[in-house]
Amino acid sequence: MSNANHKQNHADDQDNEISLVVGSLFNYSPAEDRESYEEEREWVQQLQDSLRQEGVIIDLMTNPGVSIWEGGIRRYGDLYRLSQAAAYIEQGMDITPLLNKKFTEEEDLDTILKQIIEGELDTQFPHFIKPDGDPFFYLPVEFVDPIIIPVEAEEGFESDEDEDEGDDFVSFGSSPRLQHELYILNNLLAQMQVPANHPIMRCLASLRQAADLSVSNDLPIVVW
Repeated sequence: MSNANHKQNHADDQDNEISLVVGSLFNYSPAEDRESYEEEREWVQQLQDSLRQEGVIIDLMTNPGVSIWEGGIRRYGDLYRLSQAAAYIEQGMDITPLLNKKFTEEEDLDTILKQIIEGELDTQFPHFIKPDGDPFFYLPVEFVDPIIIPVEAEEGFESDEDEDEGDDFVSFGSSPRLQHELYILNNLLAQMQVPANHPIMRCLASLRQAADLSVSNDLPIVVW
């Protein structure tokens, strides 16, 4: 998939399982690698056209290869627990058991999260909880609901899970909406006196930094 090997990724050095990059959807500029740029250009143009059909107007073709910030989330389980905490708070459920529960890859998807993702439960955190994929993106424009776009599988854009299928999907959230949702979630967790050094709070801080930079610099966030 494109962006799966984002160049000069500092998050790898920090042994983060999830990388966050604020910058272009392109890995390469024409000056750096014309051939790779042209390969990426086709799918970026496809995404831009599909977004326009969904009512989201954004220029994804400018500043190819630009990256202004690279960070990450230490463990996937931290992001998952943070998502659970957000969902549980909305439902008036106690999050204390989550804070000390070790995540394992064998853990089934939380029922509340599944209902939110499938649209069976409303949430005030749709842009935080719903986008998914490897990679997925946040765009520095306002739109109400996260967007899922089918993309024809081709060289340079493939899902590890769907190698034998003809289509793949790309998720997009709004970074201004994400910024607002994370502000609310941070305040709720602070009121509950969740320690600032807890893994879910460090995860939240990384996401907030990415969202703030995306909005202030008018650049997407790549999450992979």
